Amino acid sequence: MPVTSPWPTEADPFLSLESLDDPAAAAWVEAQNARTRTAWQGGARFEALRKRLAEAYLPRERPVIPSRWQAWAYDLWEDESNPKGLWRRALWADWRAGKPQWQTLIDFDALGQAEGVAWVCAGLDILYPDGDRALIQLSDGGADAVTVREFDLERRVFVDSAEGGFVIPKEGKHTISWIDRDTAYVGWDNGRRSLTRSGYPREVRRWMRGTRLADAPVVFRGEFDDISIEADYDPIEKRHDVVRSIDFFDAYNYRLDEQGAWQQYDVPEHVAIGAWQGWLLLEPRLDWACGGVTHPGGALLAIREDAFLAGERTMTALFTPTPVTSACDWTNTKQYLVMSWLDDVQSRTMLWQAQCEDGAWTWHARTFPARADSQVEVSPIEDTLNDEVFVDVDDYLQPPEYWLTDLAKDDLQDWELLDRWPTQFDAAPLTVVRSHALSADGTRVPFTMIGPRAALEGSARKPAPCLLTAYGGFAIPLMPQYLAGDGIGWLEQGGIVAVAHIRGGGEYGTAWHVQAQTEHRQRSFDDFIAVAEQLAADGYTRAAQLGIKGGSNGGLLVAACMVQRPELFGAVLSEVPLLDMQRYPLLHAGASWLDEYGDPEDPAEARALAAYSPYHRVRAGVPYPPSLFTTSTSDDRVHPGHARKMVARMQEQGHANVWYLENTEGGHGPGSDALERADYDALVFRFLWTTLAGTW
Repeated sequence: MPVTSPWPTEADPFLSLESLDDPAAAAWVEAQNARTRTAWQGGARFEALRKRLAEAYLPRERPVIPSRWQAWAYDLWEDESNPKGLWRRALWADWRAGKPQWQTLIDFDALGQAEGVAWVCAGLDILYPDGDRALIQLSDGGADAVTVREFDLERRVFVDSAEGGFVIPKEGKHTISWIDRDTAYVGWDNGRRSLTRSGYPREVRRWMRGTRLADAPVVFRGEFDDISIEADYDPIEKRHDVVRSIDFFDAYNYRLDEQGAWQQYDVPEHVAIGAWQGWLLLEPRLDWACGGVTHPGGALLAIREDAFLAGERTMTALFTPTPVTSACDWTNTKQYLVMSWLDDVQSRTMLWQAQCEDGAWTWHARTFPARADSQVEVSPIEDTLNDEVFVDVDDYLQPPEYWLTDLAKDDLQDWELLDRWPTQFDAAPLTVVRSHALSADGTRVPFTMIGPRAALEGSARKPAPCLLTAYGGFAIPLMPQYLAGDGIGWLEQGGIVAVAHIRGGGEYGTAWHVQAQTEHRQRSFDDFIAVAEQLAADGYTRAAQLGIKGGSNGGLLVAACMVQRPELFGAVLSEVPLLDMQRYPLLHAGASWLDEYGDPEDPAEARALAAYSPYHRVRAGVPYPPSLFTTSTSDDRVHPGHARKMVARMQEQGHANVWYLENTEGGHGPGSDALERADYDALVFRFLWTTLAGTW
């Protein structure tokens, strides 16, 4: 029997809105933008809020926490005059003494004005150990596609191709990294034949200075169905590596052997590989039976590389996950491996040091201090020199703090406060409360509420306007961060912010993600809906006051939940969303997400996708809440056609309270700099307060 497709058989009536160079589509966008800005932009209160947000995002007095490169401190400084940024440097010793003499290297605003392009710095790679050259990646308006230029730090000028500089003038999703002064690895976006199905380079070239990139030999080539190929040379470890990503989560790893041949590591594709000081650090994403032991997904394992290549498979487990931990991340200083993870959405850090005695290696652990209800991030400062680290402390209500400490000290509590971000809103009447809801299948779903004590504590609370957000995809966790914008635009006015830690995310490790992957996506929506219902049941808010917001995968989340349970919500903000789950693999980078969502050409997976695809499930005659869909013309990750078509369909169905905003710049975000973001956020807050509380 033939399989019946779950997708519509008629042609998509709004397909033309996917075109980025069609005058009719551009006119539609312009008309929609004018309608939205007329409704939600302008007026004295809007301008006051926009100005205050801009000052919060770019305060005149704020911390300068530079990166260190040998003797120099580097910083990308942004302010109202330079929203795209000044790349500058000062001597590290002068910065530590509080008297930096900053040298401006590149003024990205001036460069953009001179060339008529809204250049955004997308990448900086300084040549090691020379330090006098850098590879600069420039993005037009914040898009993922970049151009590449070489920069002379001593002369403070770009090195053009006539001088032998490494220059890729045409935009593309290029990758480039130094091998030595005269050689680089390049993933070149040179049109469809050079790319994977997902639109990323499938070849690695070894480019010699003074030669044409087209003549550079291809040293590694992947398959069309891969996601991407990227090569790297580590000048500290003296090793060449290639990562061949075969799907969004998994990859084959290769090393260049002594004979100049690429050798694949003998591990499953779900095992990520890193190297440090002669060790291989292995991270299985799924459970892995190896050497007579089953290592759980999310573990971190260590083994000497020479022993591994000789066939040894006995490994040291540096991290073993539990049902309430995330997978771990690791980095390193000169002597220490720094391992971080979440334990019930609370950050934890462990320091490991390997010692060899009489030919036998042992690992020794030290626990790095945590801060209750705060995110503590430990970042090496210059791992070729010492064990100093920056310690960033962040939470919802207190401005970020920046500390410095030395892991070689006996007392790991001995931190030096460098600076704090200025306070942007009054947090005294506010508090943070954690709770949970039960999803449709009985799974306990945690969520965090931030808001006035009067609204969150005690039984005499009154329902308040609430803004619920989540992400729930790609194993990405949501962690505490200072709510500067929400504090000004929402919390100070009496609103509540709720953050749902739903399945599909990475808060609780691999299983938490996998449970809502591909055909199980509905579990993410069920979790989010359960949190919304719990917020109302506990009296924190009510449906008419509950707004939901999400971006990218989160934009899909809130749109799907709106379509499934419109009566639960008072307003919807869907940002840079993917919404057409039939055509998503054909649009921009969509093919790289097949392992997250499923293949709309596969009958079984197509049924699951069609069951929730917002673009296909939205209906006429259903009273949906007021909805604002936003995107960016320059978003070359999630195609703006998703949001365009959704709004066009809803408006054609007669849904009048549906709004659309498409910024020209911003890439996969609300703006290419902080000033654009402030303008965007002010519009969003006006929309939310008007629709959820009837006030502005």
